[in-house]
Amino acid sequence: MFNLFKKKEPEIKVVDKIVIDESAKLKAMLSQWNSNKNIVFVFWFDESLHQAETWFTGQIAGPVALFTVREATTPQVAGKAVVFAEHYPLRRKEQELFQRLKLEEVIVFSSLKEPLFQRFGSDKIIQMMQQLGMKDDEVMEHNMISKAIRNAQEKIEKKVLLEQLARSQEEWLNNNLSAG
Repeated sequence: MFNLFKKKEPEIKVVDKIVIDESAKLKAMLSQWNSNKNIVFVFWFDESLHQAETWFTGQIAGPVALFTVREATTPQVAGKAVVFAEHYPLRRKEQELFQRLKLEEVIVFSSLKEPLFQRFGSDKIIQMMQQLGMKDDEVMEHNMISKAIRNAQEKIEKKVLLEQLARSQEEWLNNNLSAG
């Protein structure tokens, strides 16, 4: 009746790869693709996809598999490494897609300058990381980062009663969350 005894679905492990800015994120994605051409990059937002398509076209001659979430289906990703190019603000929705695509582990590339991170004070984190000697194109990966992202997504989920879709992460946050 209230799903009190419903078995909780197991969560798919997310490996976050964080860089300081968008340019560094795209370079890190290219590096990942260069090490394994059997990759599919998946984007939650159309604006992010178009930015990546433009950037990759200027970097390499051959095709790179870039899809929006709407286009990514189980047959398309079967036998390929699936890499997400950004987080969706709602963790529940991410996990549902990961399960639908039958993924066991997911890599997500993110930039600290993305609107989702800026909403949670990434400017201070960027400043601290630079003071500690982190280069703009250096990729950071740690369980604490993934946990902080998960917590931020859960905070957002508590505030969103009725989701409005959007073309960009910034538009999604503006449409679905009140200022502050």
